[in-house]
Amino acid sequence: MNKGFITALLIFLTPIIVITVSTVWYYSGYGPEEKVNYGRLLSDPIDVGTLELELDYQNLNVDSMERKWMLVHFINDACLESCADLIYVARQVNVLLARQQTRVKRYIAAPIEVKPKLENFFTTYQDLNFIEVKDQSTTIQEFKKNGIDPFAQPNMFVIDPIGNIILHYSGEVDGKKLLADLKKLLGASKIG
Repeated sequence: MNKGFITALLIFLTPIIVITVSTVWYYSGYGPEEKVNYGRLLSDPIDVGTLELELDYQNLNVDSMERKWMLVHFINDACLESCADLIYVARQVNVLLARQQTRVKRYIAAPIEVKPKLENFFTTYQDLNFIEVKDQSTTIQEFKKNGIDPFAQPNMFVIDPIGNIILHYSGEVDGKKLLADLKKLLGASKIG
């Protein structure tokens, strides 16, 4: 065989070998992960208008809310240490968003009778806002559809600028990964 034939054969077979090996590699479970976000993506986004929430004496829904991304912590009693840690992480991540931090607002959602227990957060963390949970049972029922207890501590939810709860974080949250998720969301969205 001459050198030209071997070169042509290698050029012809290389793509076939690469495709075959990569296909076998992928179907053996070594392919890329489907999940590109750190938080749990809700398969059935929840419309905030169905949750019986009140912000600034108005029912919270797409018509009454600012067109901003929202980070919301649901609390129905005292905020435990893990809850306080997550509120702190959310604040730090918001600061790290730099120029884009004005596109994200942070909230605690709780029944009005719980608000006095949370006052230290509102005085400690600038720009942390309060959402009143008017009916806990309605809120719990809506979240149950996604298998989530919204009041389990610690937790945090991301609400898009049109009022859909789309991401859920619970447990010990890695601030760097949360920041990466928010940067992806803000980069992909021109609203908010």
